[in-house]
Amino acid sequence: MNRRSFLQLSTAAALAAPVLIQGADDPAGTRLEDRIRGLMFGTAIGDALGGPIEFQARDAVQRLPNPPKVWRDDEVLDDAGRRAAAGRLMLRSYDDLRPTPESYAQWNHHSAPGTITDDTRHKLVLLHALRVAEQKRRFPMGVGDLARAYLEWSKRPSVANRPEYATLAADWLEEWQFAARWILGERDLARARPPERMWQSLPTCSGQMTLPPLAALFAGQPDRAYRAAWHLAFFDNGYGRDMNAALIAALAQALVTPVDLSNPRPAWVKVLAVLRDTDPFGFARIRWTQRAVHRWLDFAHRTAKEAAGRPARMFAVFEREFAQNAKWEAQIPFAVMFGCLEMCDYDPMAALQLSQEWGHDTDSYAQLLGAFIGALHGPVLFRAAWRTAVAERLQADYHVDIEDECKLLARLQRLGKRRSLVKES
Repeated sequence: MNRRSFLQLSTAAALAAPVLIQGADDPAGTRLEDRIRGLMFGTAIGDALGGPIEFQARDAVQRLPNPPKVWRDDEVLDDAGRRAAAGRLMLRSYDDLRPTPESYAQWNHHSAPGTITDDTRHKLVLLHALRVAEQKRRFPMGVGDLARAYLEWSKRPSVANRPEYATLAADWLEEWQFAARWILGERDLARARPPERMWQSLPTCSGQMTLPPLAALFAGQPDRAYRAAWHLAFFDNGYGRDMNAALIAALAQALVTPVDLSNPRPAWVKVLAVLRDTDPFGFARIRWTQRAVHRWLDFAHRTAKEAAGRPARMFAVFEREFAQNAKWEAQIPFAVMFGCLEMCDYDPMAALQLSQEWGHDTDSYAQLLGAFIGALHGPVLFRAAWRTAVAERLQADYHVDIEDECKLLARLQRLGKRRSLVKES
């Protein structure tokens, strides 16, 4: 074998070899592909967990069988309480509170447990864009490619061949498609509007819904993950664009951070350091202002600490602080996730349940938290029955094979070692 052939073979083997992340709860090491599966299953399970109770009246939610816990003001979340919280996790049917389709929620009548909402559908749009880029060898993918995917996704047979889906999709995607056409150069105001007007220019959780799979392409490369997320995020405004890109950077770190399930806090310290410090555009150095990432991370930790183990007190602060906000503004899922993690001493499943017990935009909170804990712990963190439920619903409702999507991300992660896959602002 000549030297060139040897080097080519060696490079190909290195690209194909699984990346191992050594962890105390997994002495043999964990494949990066499993972490990617954990991210994808975790975010879909979180979405399905919160979907049936999202924005539903508290008294109606409490009439459900095994409802989320209502915490008394003096009630402390201790070790036993964390175990009990994890035990309360359940995927619910939409029958009781949301039996009919809703454009921003479930798209079928009497949707079964495991059914996802728009929080996961946005990820399906990104995955569609990545798959098209792979098939057409159109790398590096840019913001125009994602904008085009927002216009094309609902033309896929799984949507276009179902008239009821097409109607729901048109309503769901209206704001995104106005902005997407503008990105692609249209200026007819009947069809296209500047992205800066989306949702009254509010910083929203749009990037938190769409972009988490992007972290897989940049596992262990948080700065590049941030830049790619920033470039693609035509739907994020104000400080939401920085905050959401920083979350993708932190998620890219979570995918390669060793974790001990019996003591996950040290792993989170590393992830949170990346969240705080990944700042390629220098938001933290702007005079006379505070970077939103720092402000809301400090708020979440301070609120949890001052509550002294009492979830009701943390939730009361959330209610006061966010009384005038739409509960899907960027800082709210961010603060809820990190506040619940701190309150639960970084117990992943207890924190996931606690994110449901404040209420409001429950699927957005749980899908973001689910992505992070899945990226850290892998898919085995979640019950096999839950993984099966979301996989079956994605296949039945959207003709999406979640395992194939995980393989796509793993394949692109390996390809990304040799070439640029996404433009990085």
